[in-house]
Amino acid sequence: QSKKNGVLWTTQTTVARGRLPAINIMKAKPGVVTSIRTIMDAFKLFITDKILDEIVWQTNRYAKRYLDQQEQKRSKCGASQTKLVQWKDLDRIELEAFLGLLIQSGIGHSNHESVTQLWDISDSLPIYHATMSLHRFKDLLRFLRFDDRQRRDKTDRLAPIRSIFECFVKQLPRHFTPSENLTIDEQLVPFRGRCSFVQYMPKKPAKY
Repeated sequence: QSKKNGVLWTTQTTVARGRLPAINIMKAKPGVVTSIRTIMDAFKLFITDKILDEIVWQTNRYAKRYLDQQEQKRSKCGASQTKLVQWKDLDRIELEAFLGLLIQSGIGHSNHESVTQLWDISDSLPIYHATMSLHRFKDLLRFLRFDDRQRRDKTDRLAPIRSIFECFVKQLPRHFTPSENLTIDEQLVPFRGRCSFVQYMPKKPAKY
């Protein structure tokens, strides 16, 4: 029985008796709401231009702020005025290319390969070095940001991605209408890393 609204769930098929309450009548046609033709169309259903533009804005702002601060520190120390990194503004098209490379590395199970190996012309897929230079990829990986750290809610552990995450979640119910028959389950995702809510479950196949 659901704790929130008192709905009773059962494994047996129920027989409808009498008229259904209006709140339980499915009016929308179940299934995929939006028609798509390409993989990119499917991607854009969830990672919208609004999300991409926010990442572009936050990344460019953080990179410029950080490099300006480094230049000021070097000036006070009397160091050379040459910038350590010559930052070129990120745009939406380049961000899509960057995300595409990350997705490709996941598809290729490249989690045990360094980025240097991925950009090795003699022993890697040409898509990496054909898309952008290794130096540029490292810069984007270094400065990629999803929020303004100076305005971040310190009590919210999801604050670094809160805005982007909420925009993503809002897209989920817009493109699929479930039917009255629905299976609800959970998935165990193995993970080892710095995360405050990781649980240790010794009886599970993946203990973390």
